This record gives sequence, C-alpha cells and structure tokens, in this order.
Amino acid sequence: MSPAAASPNPIGNLKPRPPKLESSASSSSSSKQSSDMGATKAKRSAGLLQRTKNYLFLNLVPLGTAPAQIPTNFFQLIVFHIYHTVLVFLHIILSIYLLFARQYYRAKNSFLAFLYHHHRTPQLIAQDIKGLVKTPQHVGIILNYKENEEGGGIEGLMEQVADVVSWSIGACVKNLTVYERTGKLNNLQDATYKVINRTLKSYYGETIPVVRLRTPHDKTVYPEEIVTEPDLSISFISQEDGREFLVELTREFAYKAAKGEFEPSKLTVDSVDRLASQLVVNEPDLIVLFGPNLDLDGFPPWQVRLSEIYYAPYNNSVTYNVFLRGIRRYSKCKINVGR
Repeated sequence: MSPAAASPNPIGNLKPRPPKLESSASSSSSSKQSSDMGATKAKRSAGLLQRTKNYLFLNLVPLGTAPAQIPTNFFQLIVFHIYHTVLVFLHIILSIYLLFARQYYRAKNSFLAFLYHHHRTPQLIAQDIKGLVKTPQHVGIILNYKENEEGGGIEGLMEQVADVVSWSIGACVKNLTVYERTGKLNNLQDATYKVINRTLKSYYGETIPVVRLRTPHDKTVYPEEIVTEPDLSISFISQEDGREFLVELTREFAYKAAKGEFEPSKLTVDSVDRLASQLVVNEPDLIVLFGPNLDLDGFPPWQVRLSEIYYAPYNNSVTYNVFLRGIRRYSKCKINVGR
C-alpha cells in the first residue's frame, strides 16, 4: 500500500462548508428593526397629528356646540372661529351698551321723579298738564301683583290703584281701566273703595270726588246707591276678559249661526266693537305700563287696536312721573284711522 493510499488527503476528502448566513441574518434583522422603527415613528406622527386635530377641532370649539356645527376641516375651523370671534365681540358691545342704558334710564327716572312730584296737591297735577293739546279721557293701566316684595300684596295693590285714581282725577280723566292679570281686586270692591277714599282725602280734604267701581266680568257696580254722575268710573278687568272673552264670543256667534238665530253677514267689526264695549270696556285712549318692559301681560287684545301705549324702560314702580309722561306722550301722538 502506498503511503498516499494509506494516508488520505485530508483536504481533498473534506466537503466544502456552506457559506455562513450571519451577515444576511444581521442585515435582515437590521432592516426589520428599521422598518419597525419607521412604523413606530409613523404611528407616533399619526397619533400626534390626531391629537393635534382633536385639540383644534374639539377643544377649541366652545362647549354646547351642536355636533352638526363642529368643523371637520381646517377651512371650516377658521371660518367657525371668525364667526365666533365676531359674535363674542358683538356680545361684549351689547353688554356694555345695556349696562350704560340701564344706568342712564335709572338716573333719568330718579331725576324726573324728583322734578315732577304731585305733593298730594291736585293743583300741581292740573298745572303739569296745562297747555297740552289733548288729554286722554280713558286711561288703562297694567299692574303686576307682587307677593313677597316691599309694598306688595293685596294692600300694596290697593294703594297703587288709589294713587293712580287720585292722579287721574287731577288730570281730568273720566274713565280708568285697571288691569291685573289674576284679578285679585275683582272681589274686593268694598276694601278697595275704602282705600281709594282714604287716599283721596289726603289730596282733596273732606270734600272728595265721587268714584264708582265696576267689574264687567261679574257685572257688579260699587257702590250701588250712587245717583250723581261720578267724577271717575273705574273698571277692574283681568285675563278672563281678554282672549277667553273672544273665544266665548266666537263660540256664541257660531252656536247662534248654527241654530239660525244669527246671520253671519251681520258680523262686522263695528258690531263686535259694540259688544266688546258693553261686555268688557271701551278702548282706552292711553295704556300706561308701570313695568320695565313692553309687556301687555294678557290685556284684552280687542281693546288695544288704537290705544297709545307708554312705558318707561327699567322702571319697576307705580310713579307719578311715568303717568304724567304717558299723558304728555299721548298729547303729541297722531292717530290715523284707516279702513
């Protein structure tokens, strides 16, 4: 055996080893890590963008905004905030105006209350209306019943009526309609009459004018024994004499028309006016509101067609200067009656 056969060639008999995969594995691992890092960064960017969008579109939108009004893109967001800024600016301007207006009217009412005061003297009241072109013969007033305020309650309401009665007689008013929505004074004619006479004594002394109270809804007159013509006729009406009266009147006309007792062609504005005057009151020439707002509070709508309405802004009390300013406003008004 030759030495070459006995000792095989170790290099020639060895099989070639496969190439190592460490480099490829490391490269794939690094690419995977980079892709994961890229995905993470993308998620973070998307999350940051979403949080920014939520902040802009939700947190910057005022609370209480309707879901349909919440902007969905940046253009709508810009337009939304432009409108919102303009509205906030207008709200601030209006608030400042109302603040100054309230202070101005309150100061004006206080000054006029000091300047024009009757001092319970009818001659001063007559002097205040002297020289006016015309004065109302029928005045309506709207009073509000106040339960828990100072000067409120039934007694306070009676005192207010008594004061207005004294001013009306001094201003040569012949008819006074007192409207109070709940009708607190409708069944208290005796007590109200005593309070009115007591107040009239403080103005006129022992010889007081004659007044007569009437409640159209109940068809009662107080006092019944008055024979002479009263200096002032006072009518107490409430919400029952307003819209409910028109509903009842319409129902009565429909019922009579269905029975053949009434012809619809005879139903005219003049006929309804006459019936409303008989069942409720005539239309006042002037309606004075002693509240801070222009609120008729359910006053009969048929009786305000041609009436001059006066109120003093931010006034909340029954004062002589408001009553006098209403009469002066009526003397300057021009009423055009059309067809």
